[in-house]
Amino acid sequence: MLLWKNIDFRNKGIIVEETPKISKGKKNIDIYTIPGRSGFLSIDNGTYDSFVISVSCHFNENANFDEIKEYLDGYGTISLDGQREYTGIIQNSISFEKVLMFKKFVVQFLVNPIAEDINSTTYNVESSSDILTISGATAEINPIVEITGSGDATITINNKSFVLYDMDGKFILDCKSKVITKDGINVSNKMQYDFPKLYNGENTIDYVGNISEFKIIYKKAYL
Repeated sequence: MLLWKNIDFRNKGIIVEETPKISKGKKNIDIYTIPGRSGFLSIDNGTYDSFVISVSCHFNENANFDEIKEYLDGYGTISLDGQREYTGIIQNSISFEKVLMFKKFVVQFLVNPIAEDINSTTYNVESSSDILTISGATAEINPIVEITGSGDATITINNKSFVLYDMDGKFILDCKSKVITKDGINVSNKMQYDFPKLYNGENTIDYVGNISEFKIIYKKAYL
């Protein structure tokens, strides 16, 4: 199975000849040499490089060639198992004239190094002091946080606090895009400090303020 933009290759008449190999993204580490010092000094930036997934394919006799050209284009998500997905772009230029002649072609996806679950999980925070336990993730998680309340509130997740001001309904925090909306309107100016992150294991959640509903929607992330 290979899904691109949530559509199976087979639904477009494309046959994957071999399951592509997935490699872990290279960690970004700056290396410095210092005069008078043996060896080197390294600084771990805490980030990873994107990498390429190459897929060898051919198409069957019933494939719609124009649909394939439109499908294999641009930005989207790629999944090899229907459970986890990467975001990425099609990197190579596919010569469709040669595809018509030889029926075979290679698609190269340049993908971001962090995979996420396709399906999200919703956690309802039931009290002003709660714990969300996540198992199996290997990378930090940027959730969607939905908070309904009034007035000011201080929320602490994993010992890092942020403040929401003048709430008057549901605030939706997109922690990946770093945007807060209410009824589709950007209200990011009503927050102080940084957006929260989740991690594998126990995530402590505390808040002070008039909050009537508190949801955390997340997808586990993997290196």
